[in-house]
Amino acid sequence: MSELGQVLQRAREEKGISLDDIQRITKIQRRYLEAIERGHFHVLPGHFYARAFIKSYAEAVGLDANHLMNHFQSDLPAQPPVEQAERLRRRRVSTTNSPIQAGRWITKALLVLFVALIIGVSYVALVNNDGSVTLPIPGEKVTPGAEIVSPGQGGAATPPIAQTPVPPNNQTQTPDPSTTAPPVVETPPVTVTFESQQGSMYNYALQGGEKITVKLKVKEDRSWYGVSEGKGKTYVGTGELKKDEEKTIELGKTAYVRLGKPMMVELTVNGVVVDTSQMKSMPSNIVIAVKEAAAQ
Repeated sequence: MSELGQVLQRAREEKGISLDDIQRITKIQRRYLEAIERGHFHVLPGHFYARAFIKSYAEAVGLDANHLMNHFQSDLPAQPPVEQAERLRRRRVSTTNSPIQAGRWITKALLVLFVALIIGVSYVALVNNDGSVTLPIPGEKVTPGAEIVSPGQGGAATPPIAQTPVPPNNQTQTPDPSTTAPPVVETPPVTVTFESQQGSMYNYALQGGEKITVKLKVKEDRSWYGVSEGKGKTYVGTGELKKDEEKTIELGKTAYVRLGKPMMVELTVNGVVVDTSQMKSMPSNIVIAVKEAAAQ
C-alpha cells in the first residue's frame, strides 16, 4: 500500500465515509477506489484518469487535492510517451474540427427562416384587410376615436359612449356585499431557531411553514453535500458543488443536510439563512424539523 493511498483511506475513515459514498459522490467505480487506496495505480485506466480519480477522491474527503498531488508526486504513475502523443493528437484534431462551418450553416438557415416569417406576416395582413377601412378624405374633419368607414355604408357609425348612472339627490349608494374585498389573512413569519448541538450534529426548528425547502450555494472553493428526509434515509440530492453553484431541494416536515465543508456553503431554509461559518467539523450534519404552532 502506498503512502498516498494510506492518507486518502485514513481521511475517509475519520469522516465516517464508506467507499460506496465516495463512489456515489465521484461516480468512480469502487474497484478503482480500492486500487487507489492500495496503491495499485496500474489498474486505473491510464495516467490521465489515474490523476483525475485521485484528485476527485481527495476532494470528496475534504483534502486539498493540489497540495496532496504535489506532495506525493513520486507516488503518482508516470505519464507514458504513447499517452502523451495520443493526447497531443486528440488536441490537434479537436482544434482542426472547428465549429465555424456549423455556425455559418446555422446563420444561413436563420436568415432564410427570418425572410420566410416576414413574407408570411405580410401575406396574413393583406388577406385580413377586407377593404372596410379607408383613409379619410383630405380636408375632412375626423373626430378622434370615431370609426372610419368606406363610402356607401350609410354614413359614419359613432361608437356609443358609456355613461355612469348618477344616484338621485340626497341618496347614497350602499356597497354591494358581493363586491367587498375578502379580509386579508396574515401569514406568520418564517423563523429557523437553533436548538442544540451534539458533536458534529446541529439541530434547528422551523416555524411558519408546513414543508422545508433547502437551498445550497457554495461561496468559496467547493463542497460535497447530501440531503435526505432524515439521517440514515436515502439521499434525495447528493453531489459536489463548486463556487457560485446552487442547488434547491424540497422536502417534507424534516430535513437532514450533510456538508463536507460547511464553512464554504451558504445554507438557506425557506428563505432564512442558517449560519454555517462556525461549523468546524468536516463533514457537519444539520437536522431541521417543522415545529407545529401551539393551539390557541
